[in-house]
Amino acid sequence: MTDPAGLRSGDLFEWAVVVKGVRVEVLAEAAIDGELLHLRDVAVFPVSMERAMVGVRPLVAVARRELFPSIRAAGFSRLRITGVRLTGPRPGRIVDLTIDLERQGR
Repeated sequence: MTDPAGLRSGDLFEWAVVVKGVRVEVLAEAAIDGELLHLRDVAVFPVSMERAMVGVRPLVAVARRELFPSIRAAGFSRLRITGVRLTGPRPGRIVDLTIDLERQGR
């Protein structure tokens, strides 16, 4: 995993996690604006499993438990995730999600 504390704008952010027995990797370009960490052009994909199905809910639950606290500990109070869905239901859908990390910690 990329250490959020050492991130600079333009860096590649990498995170991997096992969700329901499937290794999922997340890649994105980091952009920093004060206490906002923006992960742009996010790519989420299963590794070494053809057509592995991991839903959004289980992935977000793991991110809340494992990823969000490390981003918050690095001094960020908000996380924005943007990208375009390429596969699954509704390909072409624009994803633009902003998470208040202070509220997630409660």
